[in-house]
Amino acid sequence: MRTLLLIGLFCMCAASMAEPSLGLTVQGGKLMRNGSEFRAMGINYNTAWYDVLKDPETLEVAEGFRILKQDYGIPFVRLNGGPYAHTQWKMYVEDPEEYLRRFDVLVKHAEAQGIGLIPSLFWYVVTMPDLQGEPVSALGDPDSKCRAFMRQYIRDIVGRYKDSPAIWGWEVGNEWMLTADLPKLAHLPRNKIGSKEPRTAADKLLRPMLLDTYEDFYKTVREMDPDRIIVTGDSIARPSAWHNRNEDKWGQGTREQWAEVFLADTPDCYEVASFHLYAEAEMSYFENKDLSIEDFVAEVVKISRSDNKVIWCGELGMPGSDEAAREMFIRMMRSVVQNEIALSAIWNFKPTGTFQADWDISPSNERAYMLDVVKVLNKGFSRGLETAE
Repeated sequence: MRTLLLIGLFCMCAASMAEPSLGLTVQGGKLMRNGSEFRAMGINYNTAWYDVLKDPETLEVAEGFRILKQDYGIPFVRLNGGPYAHTQWKMYVEDPEEYLRRFDVLVKHAEAQGIGLIPSLFWYVVTMPDLQGEPVSALGDPDSKCRAFMRQYIRDIVGRYKDSPAIWGWEVGNEWMLTADLPKLAHLPRNKIGSKEPRTAADKLLRPMLLDTYEDFYKTVREMDPDRIIVTGDSIARPSAWHNRNEDKWGQGTREQWAEVFLADTPDCYEVASFHLYAEAEMSYFENKDLSIEDFVAEVVKISRSDNKVIWCGELGMPGSDEAAREMFIRMMRSVVQNEIALSAIWNFKPTGTFQADWDISPSNERAYMLDVVKVLNKGFSRGLETAE
């Protein structure tokens, strides 16, 4: 049965993989690599940079890149491109030369294996404000200390690696917009990270604040890198996003209301729309409670393409490895193929040890079949382009 599913997915694929070059670009509304239309599925390797930051002599990350590229034909990884909590930024603040030297190690590992990187530079939305001793809403102030810190870090990282073939694109952070417009500071940690200082009303984020930050990020990257894709790293907007934004309360939005917010969450300057896909999307959006995961993905794609955006599904997957989890995972993969999503990445590779026990994917655990599925899909994407040409 599993073999038949893999063969079926293989036959449905239709796009490209090409030789390494300086990243991914968008031309005429199409994702491009080396001058040709491109389509691929990668994987998140969330801890890759943090593993090297902790121990630049570790061989785990280099071996992880080798396994992904050589054994499974996975062409790129999405990863956290900065420490998670503000306390972990200590080395960058106190000894930026050593910090960047260790980042060099990460990039050289990727270059050696011919694998691409899409670093998410500011993973956790509260990190910069907490680091700078400012409320989270300071993200929306162009003159704040955290925005100045953001621009400096971008210049250090993008300026240093813009000529590396390992860098395929740049991402702001992880699912920042999910923290916007929420009543009563929902989904923010109660205290500032690393202290007992409580959050206050000044920590509330509004969508215009984050949109201004996104535009600042884009402008700063473009000063040094005029071509590579830049993405927000956002997930799908909440079912209640319209009511959160307009009424400061919870409530199920209509398809039209949801589409309005989802489109507005990507600034016009961005050529790529970002979303993340998990099983919770099934039967939880719009008025139609029977909406399947396949129908939901089709809606997201239709809405994104109405704005002429390339689609980036930066996370998708299922925890566990029982039959129900496998079935949903295959349905997600099928949705990516059927809707011709240009770029996607499953969650989450961890070759050794444990990051998230139910989510870790390695060649030696019961979730290794996911790597096999991605291998088949990428072969199909490549063959599909050759056929089209």
